[in-house]
Order: sequence, then structure tokens, then C-alpha cells
Amino acid sequence: LLLSAKREVLIVNAYIIPDATLIDDLRALTARGVKVRILTNSLASHDVPAVNSHYETWRLHLLRAGIELHEMRSDAAVKALLVDTAPVRGRFAGLHTKAMVIDRERSFVGSMNLDPRSEVINSEMGVLIDSEPLARALAAEMERDMGGANSWRVELDAGGALRWASDAGMLSRQ
Repeated sequence: LLLSAKREVLIVNAYIIPDATLIDDLRALTARGVKVRILTNSLASHDVPAVNSHYETWRLHLLRAGIELHEMRSDAAVKALLVDTAPVRGRFAGLHTKAMVIDRERSFVGSMNLDPRSEVINSEMGVLIDSEPLARALAAEMERDMGGANSWRVELDAGGALRWASDAGMLSRQ
């Protein structure tokens, strides 16, 4: 499904630990002009910090493959809409979604994380939906969540160092 994209891939996945094969596939997509955007959890929005430590080692590989990478802000503007259930308020916003939209024509929603365990060991499930209206609606929600009020865009500065940009400002490693 991923490699069938002609123009665009949008991915929202809570737990990303890619391997070299996935990085190569993503690089092949961007090399042929497919725009790939991924939203995952930041350390502050993560419910499993150990997964974030494994993802961290792949962050640079994703960026160098030409991916537009976003990490959910724990103080996301959509927290009230997606997390809070009156009268209870969540301490932070975080993702548990596993979804993908290909060319705004097809969508995948399921339980599969982007990690080798989900790919070869776990009994993951999902549905592939061939519906342009649904794909466009899901893409709009993904783009909302990738916006600066809800996520950090992870970038490389001119010197190749990581930085995080959002409506809250700019962060970098010191």
C-alpha cells in the first residue's frame, strides 16, 4: 500500500520504530516526488517513553529520507476535543492512532504500529478503505493535528542539528 502512492502519503502512528527497509521505502517514495508526512508522539506526549527512546535513534534517518516529520505536542490545542471527557481533563494530549492516507483516495486504519514487532510477530489488524471522501476527511484531520498548534515539526537546521518548530516557538538540543 505504501509503495503504491503516486503523490502523497500521510501517516499518523503512535509508536514508530522503523527499520532500514522502511527507511529505504520512504526514501524511494520521496525520491520519486511523493510527499510523505508523518505524525507521531513526542516524548512529552508519549504513554510509553521506552518506545520514544527507540524511535529517537531513527528520527535523523527519517528526516534524511525526505520525510516531513511531526511530533504531537503534549499541550496540543486539540486536547480538549480529543482527550478531555467532561468533567475529567487529561494531563496531556497523546496519540494512539494508527492510520495512513494514500493520495487522498485510500485509507488504512488499524492496530499496526510502525515497528518490526507489529510487522512480523503481533497479530495486527486493519481495514483498507477505498473511498475518496473518507480519505479526504481523514487527511484533513491529520493535517489539523500536524499544524503548529498541535505538533512540533522536526527539522534539521543549516548545521544538521535537530530543531522543533511549532506555534509555541523553536526548540533545539543544546
